Amino acid sequence: MVGDAVQHHTGGAGTAAGDGDAVSFAVRTAVVLAWSGLVAGYLVADRVAVLRGRTSWPSVRTASWLSGALLGLVVSVGPVASAAGNSFTAHMAVHLVLGMLVPLLLVLGAPMTLVLRAVPVHAGRRLAGLAGSPPLRILTHPVTALVLSIMPMALLYRDGSALALLHDPVAGPVLHVHFVASGALFAYAVVGVDPQPHRASVTLRAGAILVSIAAHGMIAKHLYSLAGAAGMPDGTAGAAQLMYYGGDAVHALLLVVFCLQVYRRTGRAGRRAGASFSGSASGRVV
Repeated sequence: MVGDAVQHHTGGAGTAAGDGDAVSFAVRTAVVLAWSGLVAGYLVADRVAVLRGRTSWPSVRTASWLSGALLGLVVSVGPVASAAGNSFTAHMAVHLVLGMLVPLLLVLGAPMTLVLRAVPVHAGRRLAGLAGSPPLRILTHPVTALVLSIMPMALLYRDGSALALLHDPVAGPVLHVHFVASGALFAYAVVGVDPQPHRASVTLRAGAILVSIAAHGMIAKHLYSLAGAAGMPDGTAGAAQLMYYGGDAVHALLLVVFCLQVYRRTGRAGRRAGASFSGSASGRVV
């Protein structure tokens, strides 16, 4: 929707239409380069890490990152983006993909860990120190990430007054960048596999996910209540339903990932505790 969703308004001056076409082409080009850059940068980092002797990178991480980037490209330009420019329901599908599914796939690709494997030790230490700096600690806190993800979405779908931004040649792409960035920030805060020196507790992260599910559902229900109201586009009811059920589907996937991570960590701790107990018991004289 980023590039092809730019709607052109007819006017008397042919130069205005030409300028609009030029802006649309520039936006599409920038979007393609951005997503392609994410793919190329990841593969280059992987190759550099191999050349440095680090060859045990899980293929599932690479598949997750590439899937997220390619999926983002598919929904950002081309037929899907064109459909999203003319259909509010299609727009909502793009929103769900860019704001929830793509960020989760990118975060599970563990790009920061891959970069740390590829760069020299001194550079890696600096990056690790930056990850633990107070500004990033605040930014990656689950509550901060939740607010940055939910509040703009609530304002966008509060009524029909802000929907025109979706078709603006500048504001539209900026909104989609925000969808991806805020979604990735939230996914990193609650299920990130990259280094996070001050990771929030399991309880806090679980609470943030549950609040996100509730807030997403409330926004979808509010949007559904606006169907047929003045200023709302056709298909508002369908878009709201897609937002509600599609959001639940991605949230369910997020919860599965979260629960698997918690189970693996607590399971390892339990096995270590069990082994320690067995060892101490076997050493006793009966």
